[in-house]
Amino acid sequence: MVKALQELGGLQCSLDMSMFYWRQDGHLDGMLCLHVDDILYCGSQNFNDTIITSLQKQFRVGSSAEASFTYLGVDFKSYTDGITVDQKQYISSISPSPITMARQSNKDSCLSVQEIADFRSLVGQLNWVATQTRPDVAFDTCELGVSISKAVVSDLLHLNKVVGGLNKTLYSYFFLECYTDAAFANLSNDGSQGAMLIFLRDSDGKRFPIFWKTRCLRRTPRSTLEAETLALVEVAEASVYLANILTQITGRKSITVRCLVDNRSLYDSIYSTRQVDNKKLRMDVKAVKNMLVSGEINRVDWVEGSQQLADCLTKKGVSPNKLRAAIGR
Repeated sequence: MVKALQELGGLQCSLDMSMFYWRQDGHLDGMLCLHVDDILYCGSQNFNDTIITSLQKQFRVGSSAEASFTYLGVDFKSYTDGITVDQKQYISSISPSPITMARQSNKDSCLSVQEIADFRSLVGQLNWVATQTRPDVAFDTCELGVSISKAVVSDLLHLNKVVGGLNKTLYSYFFLECYTDAAFANLSNDGSQGAMLIFLRDSDGKRFPIFWKTRCLRRTPRSTLEAETLALVEVAEASVYLANILTQITGRKSITVRCLVDNRSLYDSIYSTRQVDNKKLRMDVKAVKNMLVSGEINRVDWVEGSQQLADCLTKKGVSPNKLRAAIGR
């Protein structure tokens, strides 16, 4: 398949080997992504008539769909003014784990072998939703995943509540701001949660989420400032990676990258000559400064905590409504 795509003039993305793109007169004409034996593509009528038609002649196609279809559990719908992406069908197939009233009253009781198996399966399904179309449940999913080995009845009840809430807040995404946040030592194992949200944003202010992640920070921070800095370094590196992919497939010379943080001390440490006390942390701050000087990222801005869209990805109980409002319709 790869050889056939290259013979048809497809350019393989150097940062994601499963992605191919075609240029026509200096403009992006079409894109194609491979996943095992599945193909997802989009492009102009010329791209469809030449590249896709040629592929269909070379390879046996089991089934195909366009305009409205489901791909790997994700529903795509095309309209004259854009595309919506959601997982309504997949979400409707996820059911909370049954638990008796008597069992619910004993919240500190350890889960049985079967309950743990059900818990693990349900977290797996929830994780597919959280990583594909629902960043608003990403933190809950991560927290529940960490607790699997020592889960108790209260954890199962929380899991069922998250699953039950999915169908009440169904929405489709509309169409590069980078929000990053961290919570110091807020996990049950004393770990610190870090998160990122990366949006592609147009001149009209419309946002489209292209990447998000929430997880325990890989290095154990000793302060809120260190946790926030580590999260910023991670989102900066991820955004530079994505910007390079976008420049390849679009042919643009550069993609502007703007990172937003709600920690004033972090912002001040980046834009002042005063160094932080923690010498190891100085290297992380320096890494961000170097990316600014080199132009890999263009700005780091400070926002009020109330405007931090990644907040609900790092802290338990934080309402995801402002995130939904920013990207839903």
